[in-house]
Amino acid sequence: MSVLRIKNCLMAGVIAALVGVVATDVQAQHKHRGGGGGDCCSPCGPVAGGADCNWVTQKVKVTEMVPTMVDQCVTVMQQQQEQETYTAYKTECVPETVTKQVTVMQKVCETVMETRCVTERVPVQKTVCVTERVPVQKQVTVMEKVPVQKQVTVNERVPVQKQVTVMERVPVQKQVTVNEVRYRNEMVTENVSKTVSHKVSVPTCVDLGPTLHDRLKKICDPCYQPCPRTATVCKKEKVCETVCEQKTVCKKVAECVPVCKTVCTYECRPVCKTVCTYECRPVCKTVCTYECRPVCKTVCTYECRQVQKTVCAYECVTKQVTCPVTRTRCVPTCQTVTCTQMVKKCVPYQATRCVTVCVPVQQTVKVCKMVPTVVEKEVRVPAPAAPCAPAPAVAAPCGPAAAPCAAPCGNACADNCCQKASLLDRLKAACNRDRGGHHKKSDCCDPCAAPAVAGAAAGCCK
Repeated sequence: MSVLRIKNCLMAGVIAALVGVVATDVQAQHKHRGGGGGDCCSPCGPVAGGADCNWVTQKVKVTEMVPTMVDQCVTVMQQQQEQETYTAYKTECVPETVTKQVTVMQKVCETVMETRCVTERVPVQKTVCVTERVPVQKQVTVMEKVPVQKQVTVNERVPVQKQVTVMERVPVQKQVTVNEVRYRNEMVTENVSKTVSHKVSVPTCVDLGPTLHDRLKKICDPCYQPCPRTATVCKKEKVCETVCEQKTVCKKVAECVPVCKTVCTYECRPVCKTVCTYECRPVCKTVCTYECRPVCKTVCTYECRQVQKTVCAYECVTKQVTCPVTRTRCVPTCQTVTCTQMVKKCVPYQATRCVTVCVPVQQTVKVCKMVPTVVEKEVRVPAPAAPCAPAPAVAAPCGPAAAPCAAPCGNACADNCCQKASLLDRLKAACNRDRGGHHKKSDCCDPCAAPAVAGAAAGCCK
């Protein structure tokens, strides 16, 4: 539905935009046809003096489809609420007295003599061998560190003055000949390549495409093929060329020239110096040290020895003992019991419920309908031409009234102005056909019809 609405809106916009263009096109065609100074449909040819065609306003009845709101009677199914009585069933619990035989378990107590095994703890005297730690005095020889004075020869560093010959760097002035690079200017002729660009006009064929009139005509008539339009245009293109030229250039030339210079350098020469150094010499010293010597000492230690001891322990002894035991056991007993119990019964009763029923109802609704309506419109048509020469009264009339769809009086341009329908007429015919409008074929192609409908009828006659 949305796509159809969009298409209708686009079609209405295109028609509204093209009305002005079509009107301008029709006026231009009319001026072009009348530029020779005569009526295009006149049976006598062009009128001297260059006057345009005469136009007459005429009323024409046109049938148009007009949207109209109409009252219409419609049958609608309407939902209504009704009360309905029906038979329902419910379950009730009714008390009843019942006598029945019941088996009951009764508890009975009995005393029975049983023999049981009993475990008792009995004290017993036992002799056990135990290991104990006993203190003992022992003589032990131990190594101990004893301080001792000793004479030791040690090497020590002693400072000594010595004469040493050392090589030192001494600054000296010398004359040296050095080659230096010097530049001089010379004029040299060289061949230089140069790129020169210039513009050249080249004829090019360009496709102009269809005109606006051809495009509109293509929309209305899908079978129409416009003639291709081309034009020759001169375009400027840039052309590059390489040219060789001779050019005199001033260049610098390098030369090596010997130059005498005084240079400061360093020379190594022997120099005698007194240097303080260290020498290792043996020195006798008395040193206190420690020596390990054996020493006899009495030490108290512990030894493990076996000892006999008497210990009191407990033993578990099992005995058979007879003792009385009281037991309770259940004995089944049959009894007669009278009791009241609830019994379920189904009972009918009358109930009422609300039911929705669909009932047909007559309603009056406003409906939009397209009603054909005859409307009078004023149309501008060319006036009938006067006869060229006196003719008998019984002669066939000359002009559009005689044959709207034929060439009147042998006029060569009559086919264009009397038979060919304009773009606006074809658009109107398409719109009426889309909206449901109908034209009577006898009206648009009737040769006796009014000249006002000649242009509109051209669309249906073709």
